[in-house]
Amino acid sequence: MRFGVFTVLSIWMLFAACTKKQHDQPVLADTPDSLYIQQGDQLIAQTFDTLSKALIAAVNAGGFAHAVTFCNEKAYPITNTYATEGITIRRSSLKYRNPSNRPDSLEAAVLNDFLFSEAKPRLIRKEGIVHYIKPILLQPMCLNCHGKKGEHILPEVQTAIDASYPDDQATGYAPRELRGIWHIAFAIK
Repeated sequence: MRFGVFTVLSIWMLFAACTKKQHDQPVLADTPDSLYIQQGDQLIAQTFDTLSKALIAAVNAGGFAHAVTFCNEKAYPITNTYATEGITIRRSSLKYRNPSNRPDSLEAAVLNDFLFSEAKPRLIRKEGIVHYIKPILLQPMCLNCHGKKGEHILPEVQTAIDASYPDDQATGYAPRELRGIWHIAFAIK
């Protein structure tokens, strides 16, 4: 079973390396917003697809408790699979699990705004960087690790969360609730 998971991950990483070049186009100051949005959506879709397939493989290999450990070790590197020079990809949340996903000041401002207004994609130009920010809404399967303790999260999963993330804040969610954001940053040349 482990061989299968590693084989699948290797194929995804190879695919990522082969498709990465399509994002190496220069980002210029006069690039229209629509192109940033299109490229941002494409990067988010590819990253989400790669991350979710790897996570499903981890769940299939050892259950949700195993997936927590997998995420602790692999989610952050997988998120960066499609990043290139001049383009960064992040996930962030006000209630983060991994301290690396703690929001910066721009992300925190957008996340707080999303709590009180419609959570919809935003394009923000600031200091030579174009920021494309898109909400992440909790999917039903995510309740197994991000839902309510004692209701959605099994005891062995909670034990794995506590062991991997002692300062975890990322539980108590309901389906379709704002979980966080995707943040694609394009450096303008």
